[in-house]
Amino acid sequence: MEDKGFSIIVLAGGQSSRMGRDKAELSWEHGDILNSLLARLLPLSDDVIVVSNVVRKIPQSVRQAADIIPGKGPLSGIHAGLVHACHDRVFVTACDVPFLMPSIILPIVQAVGTFDGSVAVNKGQLEPLFACYRKNCAIVIEQLLATGKHRMKDLLANINWMPVEQADQLAECCFMNVNTCDDYEKATAILVKDRQKNSDRMTDN
Repeated sequence: MEDKGFSIIVLAGGQSSRMGRDKAELSWEHGDILNSLLARLLPLSDDVIVVSNVVRKIPQSVRQAADIIPGKGPLSGIHAGLVHACHDRVFVTACDVPFLMPSIILPIVQAVGTFDGSVAVNKGQLEPLFACYRKNCAIVIEQLLATGKHRMKDLLANINWMPVEQADQLAECCFMNVNTCDDYEKATAILVKDRQKNSDRMTDN
């Protein structure tokens, strides 16, 4: 059964200090990396929010929000998104994951159950920006930020959450972040290789 009863937050802060330029606007496929991701997310939810302190050129159906408590990293963005979200369950990701597979999102959202959150685990490593959080986590984040705690692990230490193990066969690049120019070059090479594979399959058929 299709489940669209959840919101999606895409963090697109705009600082990108390690990249040296705005990651959200990196060229990708037929546009930029942010809009490529949004195209895959929009069919999954009726409430998609981009959290950014920079005005983005995004589809009209996507809402945009700015940090309410600025300057505190991803927790600032998650807080703003949770406050503005229409649904109680909110899937969170960042704009710099160009190979995010939509198929991993619903299992993470549904796993939240009665917990405050559900977090993807990839080969034993927590992925707190591939996670679902309930709206009530906004209050927890406010309290954390007020006491100078702004790391993702601070949030996880103060909520009840469920780990969601990812299948071993899941493409590793699904969790690939494009944080540096080197990362971007590697991601682009993977994209070109995948396009070539698809082209070869069409030729064979």
